[in-house]
Amino acid sequence: MSHSNRGLNEPFYKWIDDVRRAMRKEKELQEKLEFYNMKLIGYKGVSYDRIGSSGSRSSGDSELLYWIDKIDQIEKAKITNYVVIKGYEDFLTLITQLEQKFMVQYIQNCILQNMSKHECNSTKTRIIHKWFLNDKTCYFEIDTKSIDNGV
Repeated sequence: MSHSNRGLNEPFYKWIDDVRRAMRKEKELQEKLEFYNMKLIGYKGVSYDRIGSSGSRSSGDSELLYWIDKIDQIEKAKITNYVVIKGYEDFLTLITQLEQKFMVQYIQNCILQNMSKHECNSTKTRIIHKWFLNDKTCYFEIDTKSIDNGV
């Protein structure tokens, strides 16, 4: 989307970009999570032979922590994506069927069929207006502190 079209509607277009990105990354994050879980399952375990010694952790123990950290990062990213996609799905329930069809095609960057340019622009304007009216209920900023605390 060109920046000249955005103007006062910048938050709406940012939200559209966030939804597109979340939908694109959903499958990729699931595959990464499965891969990291496989790495963790294949890990041989924690070494207890140095309990009580002043020695540092073995390299195997730090590798275990590395995979656990990776899994945690992916799970947080999946939660963020879920919130964005859920907000989009909630917004779709607030608009008419024609506007829903338009939004789905717009999100997927499809060519809008059977609509004149004027009709597309007026539909988009109605959607943007409804989005701004319902912005607080449909688009949530992710609070990373609450995710870190397990809330």
